[in-house]
Parts: sequence; structure tokens; C-alpha cells
Amino acid sequence: MKTFKILIILFFTVVFSTTRVGNTAPTNSGYNYQLYKNFENFGILIFPKDRIFTGLGEYIKEIGFNPVESGQAVMRFGLKNENQTLMMPESVQNKHSMDRFIILQVIANDNMLVGIFDPEWGLTLPEPIFNLDGIKENISKTLNLFREHLKKRETKRYHPDKPERARLLTKNAVIIIDATPHFISKLH
Repeated sequence: MKTFKILIILFFTVVFSTTRVGNTAPTNSGYNYQLYKNFENFGILIFPKDRIFTGLGEYIKEIGFNPVESGQAVMRFGLKNENQTLMMPESVQNKHSMDRFIILQVIANDNMLVGIFDPEWGLTLPEPIFNLDGIKENISKTLNLFREHLKKRETKRYHPDKPERARLLTKNAVIIIDATPHFISKLH
């Protein structure tokens, strides 16, 4: 009987200690993040925030992303538990309705490691280290993949091939409108 009580106490001790360890989330990673978002609800998360250099910050704004939140980065797995990296807490992701985003970790000499978070692909962490030029090329490709996946098209401004023809058509339209009779003024 005494052995049985000791085994029960030992069992509960092990169970409670492992559940406390499993539920604890790393709250102090030592890194702050900066989250950017565009009108399509795509995001770019950069950490550490204090290593965001001028060229990177300008590029992010140039492609239509605005800063929305910053805070302490936490270690998270992908949706399929396939990879793990620092990113924003899940509550922040849900708050901004952000399913697809790019993670940039700035390392020495303005080089970066990249991660891609997508609900269908999971968390992807490519191996190579990129500089700003490589990031510019790959971010646009990734955003287009996000859009394609969502069956969206990148919005583009219409630039006519022959601007003088567009002006000519506009002038003719004005002449045609002025030359048409006013039906309301006619008696029936």
C-alpha cells in the first residue's frame, strides 16, 4: 500500500511538471520584431527590430507595406509542426487577420535569413542567406505566389502604349458628345 501511494505521488509529480513545461511559451526571446502589413493582409515580419537598416525599411515601404505592430518575438512552430522560428505571437497574427507572411531575420552585414508562413505550405525556412538585392527579387516572387494561390492578381496601373492616341480618342469623344442632339429638347 505504501508503495502504491509513492507511485501515485510520483506519477502526479511527473505529469504536473511536464504539463507546466509543455504549456510555457518563451516570453523573453531577447528579440523584438516589427510587423508590416499591406492592403491584401499579407505581412512581412522582421527581427531583430533594431537591425532594420535604412535600405530594407525604405524597400518595405516602397512595396506598399506599413508598420502595424512591434513587440517581443516568440518561438513558434509552423501549422504542421514542421519547422520552428521566432515570429510574432499567434494572438497578434489573428488580430491582423494575417494568414500569409514573410519572416526576415537580419544577421551580420545586412544579410538576412528568410522564412515563409502559409497555411497550406506550413512554415518554410530556405537555407541560403540573402542580401537586400536577393530579398527584393524573392519577396516580389513570394507575394505573387501568395496572390496566385488566392487567385488574386497584382493590381497594375494602365499605361497606354500610345498616349497621343488616348488623347485623340478623348478629344473625339468630346466632339461626338457635343455634336449629338439633345433628345429632351425635341417635341414628340
